[in-house]
Amino acid sequence: MSVRYPGIVNWRSRVAIAACFVSLFTFQGASRAQEPYASGEGYRAVRQSLLAKGWTPVSSYGLKTASGKSLYRYPEVVCGPTLCNAKWRDGGGEERLISLVRGQGDEDHRVAPQ
Repeated sequence: MSVRYPGIVNWRSRVAIAACFVSLFTFQGASRAQEPYASGEGYRAVRQSLLAKGWTPVSSYGLKTASGKSLYRYPEVVCGPTLCNAKWRDGGGEERLISLVRGQGDEDHRVAPQ
C-alpha cells in the first residue's frame, strides 16, 4: 500500500522540489563566500575596503538633520538601539545591505553575522 501526498503528483515532482531547495541553499552559500567583509570586523576598516574595491555607499539611505548633515557617523547608515544597516552598491550596481552591531559612544560599529 502506498502513501499519497496531496499536492505532490509523482516522484518527478518530489525530485524537482528537492532540487530547488538544494540549489537555493547552494546559491546562498556561494554568495556569502564572495562578500568582501567578515562578521565582527570594524565598520571603518570594512568601509575603506569596500571603497577600494569600487563599491559606492548609498548616502541617500541614511538620515539627515534639518541642516542636511548626516544624523549618524556614516551617511549610508541607519541605526536602531542596537543594530544598524548600511546600504552599498557593488561594482555591478546592485544594492547590498550590510547589518552592523551599533558601537557605543566612540566605539566603531561592527559587522553583524549576515
